[in-house]
Amino acid sequence: MGLLAAVRKDSGEAIGYCGLIANVHGQDGEPELAYEFLRKEWGQGLATEAGREIIAWAGSLGYTRLWATVREWNAPSRRVMAKLDFVQTSRVQSDAEHGDSLFYRKDLVLAG
Repeated sequence: MGLLAAVRKDSGEAIGYCGLIANVHGQDGEPELAYEFLRKEWGQGLATEAGREIIAWAGSLGYTRLWATVREWNAPSRRVMAKLDFVQTSRVQSDAEHGDSLFYRKDLVLAG
């Protein structure tokens, strides 16, 4: 597990991160997908591209399920979850200050 820097291929500039973090909301051994990119990089498909790579990496490490949390108001990240085939669960963590968090999961199919 860990977070990896996302860098531009053309310039090497760091533009965000993506990776797996410990899941404090679910089962042990089922990490959470996490990502964040600079605002100027939004809308270019980078979160989806990075997420696909991290999902493949997680599968190669033997994980069978991943989780993700997204604020209810964050429509772009909710679209990323759909593109990555995460399924929204019924679980919601209420937060009056920052907005409710929606819980997503993705079951991984292991090769072999």
